[in-house]
Amino acid sequence: MATINLRSLEALRDYSNAELKLLGAVSPAREYMPGDALCTEGHMGQSCFLVASGQVEVLKAIDGQEKGLATLRAGSIVGQMALVDRSPRSATVRASTYTIALELNREVFERLLAAHSPLALRFQHQIAVAGVRQLRMATTKLAGILNASKPAAAETPGENAIDPTRKRDALLTVKAALSEWDMSLDELDKVHVSVPRGQVSAGELRGRR
Repeated sequence: MATINLRSLEALRDYSNAELKLLGAVSPAREYMPGDALCTEGHMGQSCFLVASGQVEVLKAIDGQEKGLATLRAGSIVGQMALVDRSPRSATVRASTYTIALELNREVFERLLAAHSPLALRFQHQIAVAGVRQLRMATTKLAGILNASKPAAAETPGENAIDPTRKRDALLTVKAALSEWDMSLDELDKVHVSVPRGQVSAGELRGRR
């Protein structure tokens, strides 16, 4: 097993040494070869994953074929809804390169929350942040495709038009992201992620260095 430097991950840079040590103790590091699935769409989720190294693809079955929704790299949290509810996985996550990921089980996470562990509270906040980023990434993808499909004034209607299949796939991406969090687009616009009192964000920490 390769050595993992958790401190080097952007998402964990403001964690204390004690929190990183606890995270490493309660979240076993798993190795995945290209093509291996971290989790599978439709299966019941029991844990979430922190990508420590490598790269994974988020895939969803559309018309009998897997479509890529996102590419996630080291520092990303994926499968986080398994810590929030007991619904089936909304997508498949598959390693596209050799990947090491920390796996945090829901039962372990709930015990940490019940004990008011600072690690669990931090991770809970990052789950929310990861979810907001997922939703915004989906809507940005859709907006980009819709804007690209609008012809410029000098163009003939239909010229440089975007394939309707790409539009449909983008809409399904947004739908999948929203349904996972049981949200509407109007509710997404109202989302605001705040840092708990006394906690320094990663951006603030970098600004102080």
